[in-house]
Amino acid sequence: MTDEPTPARPPADDEAVGDPVCWLERVCDDCGALADGPPEPVCARCGSRSSA
Repeated sequence: MTDEPTPARPPADDEAVGDPVCWLERVCDDCGALADGPPEPVCARCGSRSSA
């Protein structure tokens, strides 16, 4: 037996992996809050205006 870690298996094509990249537009540039839906013109947490 060796102390080397077992290599991770690649995910199957039908497995969900991580969060979608498209959520990046929902992140507030100022405080990092993640909006529940499409981005609003003003952040619900800190009140900063969207840069979009």
